[in-house]
This record gives sequence, C-alpha cells and structure tokens, in this order.
Amino acid sequence: MSFINKKKSLFASLFFLLIVLVSFYFFLEYNENRKANSFSDPVLRLFSPVDVSLFIFISTYFFGLIGLVLSFKKTALFLQLLQSFCIMMLLRMLCMYLFPLEPPVTIIPLNDILLEFSFYAGRPNLKDLFFSGHTATIFLFVFLFQNKFLKFFFLIGGVLVGAGILLQHVHYSIDVIVAPFASYISVQLQKYIASVIKSYSTSSDLSSK
Repeated sequence: MSFINKKKSLFASLFFLLIVLVSFYFFLEYNENRKANSFSDPVLRLFSPVDVSLFIFISTYFFGLIGLVLSFKKTALFLQLLQSFCIMMLLRMLCMYLFPLEPPVTIIPLNDILLEFSFYAGRPNLKDLFFSGHTATIFLFVFLFQNKFLKFFFLIGGVLVGAGILLQHVHYSIDVIVAPFASYISVQLQKYIASVIKSYSTSSDLSSK
C-alpha cells in the first residue's frame, strides 16, 4: 500500500469512525427509552455485587491505551483496528436492537467519567447491555496482534475487565461471554471486507491499463 493510499484509507476510516460514534450516541438515547426484557441470571445470583468502577475504568483504559499506542506504530494494523472497532460498534448496536434488555436488578451503575461526558451525555445509561463493549474492545487486540506475548497480555486484560463488570453486575453473564466472539467476528469481517475492496481495486487498475 502506497503512502497516498494509506493516507486515503486513514481519512476514510476516521470519517467512518466519526459516523459510527455519532450514530451510537443517538442510538443509546433511543435504546434507553424503549421497553426491554429482563431475566434472572444464574451466574449473578451466585454473588452480591461489589462496586469496582475504579478497577474497571483503570483496567479498560490501561489496556486500551497500550493497544492503541502499539497498533499506531504500524499503519496497516492501526487501520485494521479502527475498521474492526467500527464493525464491532455496528454489531453491538444491531445486537442491542434485536435483544433489548433491562439491566440486572442488582446492578451497581458503572462510574466511567469518559463515557458520562461523551456517549452518556450526563444521563444514566443502563441498557447498553448485549454485548459488553468494554470487554469486546480489549479482546479486539487479542485477535489483531500476532505476537503471542501481546495476545496473552490482552487476554488477561479482557478477562480482568469482564470479571470486574460481572462482579459489579453491570452486565449479564451472557453479555460478557459473547463479547470475545463479537470481537473475533468483527476482526474477521474487517479482513474479508478489506480483501474484497483490495481485489476490486486491483481488478479496476488492471482494466484501466
């Protein structure tokens, strides 16, 4: 990929990310105000909730920032991360739309300063459940990095974040269990879409010569 193509891909990916994030912002408002279903989670019934918001916040952004910095060193990997994250967010909106859930009755709302001043816009957001965005985001790095040490490092991070979320009853157990699979699907979809675009671009270049 030439420098010009990389630059175009980066701008396109950032623009796509902006559209997805704005869409997610309005979707959360819609999702929070509609009727949803609830159920008794057998896993959450095993223990009382504990407020570990600070642990979840530190863990999520610690591993997230490290992954972001490491991926930024390689343009192709950074583009893959941006595009996979966008797909993951779209997939999350689709899942929340198809499977609306009321929060667990024992939930201790997550105190995340960055979310409260961005997507949540100062309002309580408790229904952004299926699946866990915190957990899925960290697991993206597990499937994006090829280095075995980094894979294990982010695997530990994903498990810690997921465990903290369950401990606080922020999500149902199914939300956390599904999150890694959603991350894997997002990465694989990104690879497939990128290969299709590359193949189409190559064929177009050849036909124009």
